[in-house]
Amino acid sequence: MIDDYKLPPNNYEAEQAVLGSIMLDAQSDNIQRVFSFLKPDMFYSRQHGHIFKSLSDLNTKGKPLDLLTLADVLEASGELQNVGGFAYLAELSKNTPSAANVIHYANAVKDKATERMAITQANRMLEILYSRNGMSTEDKIEAVQALSMQIDERAKTVKRGGLMPFFDVFSEWLDVVDGRLAQDPASIGITSGIQALDAMLEPKRIVKGSLFVIGARPKMGKTTLYTSMAIHCALNENLPALAFSLEMPRVQLAENIISQNSGVNSKVFYLNDYDDNKFSLASAKGFEIAQNGNLYIDDTPGLPLAHIVAESRRIKRERGVVGMILVDYLTLMKAEKAERNDLAYGIITKGLKNLAKELNCVVVLLTQLNRDLEKRQNKRPLPSDSRDTGQIEQDCDYWLGIYREGAYEENVNQAETEYLLRLNRHGESGVVYAEQRNGIIYPVDQEQAKRRNIEREEKPKSKKGGY
Repeated sequence: MIDDYKLPPNNYEAEQAVLGSIMLDAQSDNIQRVFSFLKPDMFYSRQHGHIFKSLSDLNTKGKPLDLLTLADVLEASGELQNVGGFAYLAELSKNTPSAANVIHYANAVKDKATERMAITQANRMLEILYSRNGMSTEDKIEAVQALSMQIDERAKTVKRGGLMPFFDVFSEWLDVVDGRLAQDPASIGITSGIQALDAMLEPKRIVKGSLFVIGARPKMGKTTLYTSMAIHCALNENLPALAFSLEMPRVQLAENIISQNSGVNSKVFYLNDYDDNKFSLASAKGFEIAQNGNLYIDDTPGLPLAHIVAESRRIKRERGVVGMILVDYLTLMKAEKAERNDLAYGIITKGLKNLAKELNCVVVLLTQLNRDLEKRQNKRPLPSDSRDTGQIEQDCDYWLGIYREGAYEENVNQAETEYLLRLNRHGESGVVYAEQRNGIIYPVDQEQAKRRNIEREEKPKSKKGGY
């Protein structure tokens, strides 16, 4: 029985080296960094955890962290003998190889703590699967998946749920800032691929953990923007993009993506006497996307929120990261029963927002707008125009409307498109201009487009006495 017993993961020598390094070189930047991410409960040895807590308390109070001061504090609290006495503290300092390696020692301690946490979570998973508490199999699997995602997230920060002291949050923030400065993809936002829009969103870009809503009336180019962002995330950001298409079959969506990425009009694919050169170019671009391996498509009709959550978590487990989750579109999803449609869809938008935070990715959600906006003189969309989704303004971090004057005026260039960033909780909002031709988005000169738009708006007013 004793031979079969397995000791929980730990690194006793690394724990000793961390404590010894602190007493040897307490004022170094590396030591202060250790205090920012290592916590007493990460030590497997309780006596080591208690020593570290005492050192951390002394550091917070600005007192010396030497052997004598530490021993005095432990003796005053009656804990000196419990941690091994003065002789053991002296041994820690004496036997530490080099205080210069303290970050390495501290990370070794943290890694073992993470492994112990993972074992605890795995045991909780077994308890859920073995339990006879009335949970359905689907509910159990979702609970297990949630615990699995917690392991992944805690592995990065070894954080616990619930209330956290600001000191812990501050140390996480320092790690994030370090990652941004080092251009770590995990710490910086995601670009959209629309040059003018990305310029407006700089320097934060589209912040991870955000819900990015795109609203428009039919035939405005929602799907074009949707596929453009998916392709850009997969190829340029080199991150997994998960496209859930409730409106368009996957083969048709793939055709649009290939056409958009190659610049070849999709009409070519329907002609018997097609252009070999164009077809070869389109095929090559399609093969490039396929080889990249970052783009995933799911065209399950009427899928519920639980399906998107489960599939997204699966890719996160398999790939370790998700860049974007794109849903086309909200009111085609299967909503839970509620007194009103807006409440039912509000459950979905909240769930997608939570999923973005959980997976540290961007969720792009398309939504159809009410036709009432077409009764207005100015038909440019507003967040309040979202159909059956009154809560969407509360849940989203970004709200972008798409408007084409050509949809209402035959004499206007049909390609001219306005992207109206009405809501941006992380920065400025505004309007950017582009052209959509054959399902492809092209950049334009922003100042020229703006002037042209102003001149067009002023002409009707001059004919009507300024009204």
